[in-house]
Amino acid sequence: MAQEVYRQLLEVMKKRGGGYAGMDIPEFFSLVEELFTPTEAEINNAMPKGFFTAKTLATSLLRDEKEVEAVLEAMADKGLCLALSTDQKRVYQSARFMPGILEFQFMPGKTTDRDKKIAQLIYAYKKAFDQKADRTVMTFPTSRVITVDAVVKVDNQVHTYDQVQTFIDQSDPIAVTTCYCRHAAALRGEDIHGMPNDVCMQFGPSAQFAIDRLGGRKVSKQEAREVLNRTEEAGLIHMSQNMAEGIGFL
Repeated sequence: MAQEVYRQLLEVMKKRGGGYAGMDIPEFFSLVEELFTPTEAEINNAMPKGFFTAKTLATSLLRDEKEVEAVLEAMADKGLCLALSTDQKRVYQSARFMPGILEFQFMPGKTTDRDKKIAQLIYAYKKAFDQKADRTVMTFPTSRVITVDAVVKVDNQVHTYDQVQTFIDQSDPIAVTTCYCRHAAALRGEDIHGMPNDVCMQFGPSAQFAIDRLGGRKVSKQEAREVLNRTEEAGLIHMSQNMAEGIGFL
């Protein structure tokens, strides 16, 4: 029987929405009990919408600010919430499962026994979720393929194109992290067919969070273009967040 705090976490994650938001199945509780300590689950459940400070959350919980801040810092380091520094002030934000927490687990590229366990638990949860979910048609996709503005030759050579370079030119900072999809597959013992792993890019605030918390590597615009070229040489397809203005990841 799941602890009550994890039952509450289920309802919280449902309300946050996104992919695999939450479902009352054994696989959900097996996953969250590994990801969150009971204290972290309690803090997660109390997070308000939008950005907040440790002081604000501590006040609402009637708890010591330093104690709450320590938990939030640990959670940010584990990819369970967001943490950013703005105008000499640290702010935090809750995270959905996807996009968010589930991807954050693999972006550092770690291969510990716990990482392998989490990879299996996430896979089991997503599989069970898909089997039971009543799928509704989304009005728009959460990610988009950036079209190639060039003729693709019969030898399947992929060419660099201006849209991606524009994102690079307009963004600062830029971070490169481990591809969470391929890394999760590798942790499960699956064949990733020699594809490069260190090719996912984040831009702006998302990049700063990745650099500070998820082992992201800060790169120059030239280095980002080199990563772009390497992905094309491998025959990978560039996909970005589907936003009207700007993107957080590629």
